Amino acid sequence: MATEQPEQHSRAQPPPWPPIVPAPGRSAAVLIGTATQVVPSTLPQLPQAAAGVMALTAELTGPYGLFDPSTVHSRVDPPTPAEVLRLLPAPGGDRLDLLLFSFSGHGVVGPGDRLCLALPGTVDDGSSAEHTSLPVATVFQALDSVQARHKVVVLDCCFAGRALDAPKAADVHILAAAGRTKRARTPEGYPQTGFTATLLGLLAEGVPDGPEHLDLTTLYRHLEVALPAAGLPRPLQRAFGDSGDVALFRNRAHGTAVTRQGLLARARFAERLKATAATGGLRRLRHAAALFAAIASDAVAHLGPTDLDTLRYRHAHASATGAAGEPRRAYALLRETVADWEPTVPSDDPGLAAARASLDVWRERAGATTPAHAAGETRV
Repeated sequence: MATEQPEQHSRAQPPPWPPIVPAPGRSAAVLIGTATQVVPSTLPQLPQAAAGVMALTAELTGPYGLFDPSTVHSRVDPPTPAEVLRLLPAPGGDRLDLLLFSFSGHGVVGPGDRLCLALPGTVDDGSSAEHTSLPVATVFQALDSVQARHKVVVLDCCFAGRALDAPKAADVHILAAAGRTKRARTPEGYPQTGFTATLLGLLAEGVPDGPEHLDLTTLYRHLEVALPAAGLPRPLQRAFGDSGDVALFRNRAHGTAVTRQGLLARARFAERLKATAATGGLRRLRHAAALFAAIASDAVAHLGPTDLDTLRYRHAHASATGAAGEPRRAYALLRETVADWEPTVPSDDPGLAAARASLDVWRERAGATTPAHAAGETRV
């Protein structure tokens, strides 16, 4: 019987919007982490914050980072706000391409519901929080005096979204690990905080079908899927002008989109996207189905239509298509997938069994009444 292959997606696509790649010598970064709490603080210890600062510093200055090591300053457990602020470039200096400020640790709420970044001695109560911590408004005030084309603040702490409300924050690109009322989380066993560990995992895997440089928009789109899929809070981002095009890293996986490893990484992302559809609704399901369609098409072209990985991607494409509201299309795709799968593996193969089960589901949902043998399906 004729085999209906996944839709072929043309590679003649418009080029991506060019990234903004800061000159290493004209960029600066300050990374702060608070891991240790001391009396009078009653906040829990957070050693993962220190590990995250060190790992992120290594990424920014390593072979895939875009920063000169001499311009990146890291500090763990600074005792006072002054110890943090003195690491920033001096006001009135030469104009930078990029200034990055990153904080990992506890976030507490001060008077007026203002976000404060915890230091080792921070007391988490309404009256003392602001005086024993580093108010995020103070950070933005200091950044305002530094000459830089782009300013980026990454906050990996509870209530990080409150930074969007701070004075002097309007012209700063902000990436927040959690919303205004959400607590950032660090699951047991994570070597870094949940947000930073997920970011580092994304950098290590890369984005096979992504650009050569990982700009802030690309990073956010992948984090916005990966974090909720891991049971972590959904991040927030606010761009200023073209700041979303600013790149911080090179993409380790660039150019590997149609390799076996690249296809697998793309499929993992599509599956995570599908899993987060509870908050994104039909739009996310349709996006996941489109991603799986492209993956299946590329797998057919580069691995062959009956390669076992290809068959799995075709199965995933069909199931995602059905979940996106096209049960008849899902049924048709699965019929062809199962027909191609059956001659290649034993009849009790788990992958084939799963595809057959999906076929039964989408046959029923599609309202198909044609008997299996009449439709050309071989059942053993």
